[in-house]
Amino acid sequence: MDMAESNQLEIRYISPKVRQLIKMYAAVNNCTQSEMLERIVLEWNAQQSGSERPSGDEDE
Repeated sequence: MDMAESNQLEIRYISPKVRQLIKMYAAVNNCTQSEMLERIVLEWNAQQSGSERPSGDEDE
């Protein structure tokens, strides 16, 4: 199963309000909703792994 298919599966579990935001962001960034969702997921994962570092690193 490729990335687009898994995104389509995931998007069903997103609330209509968030789905609307993704739609808006996709339009602004000139990409598809699944591409936008992928970016959001990647950014979220990056922030999650970043937040495991000791505090105080943010200012550097």
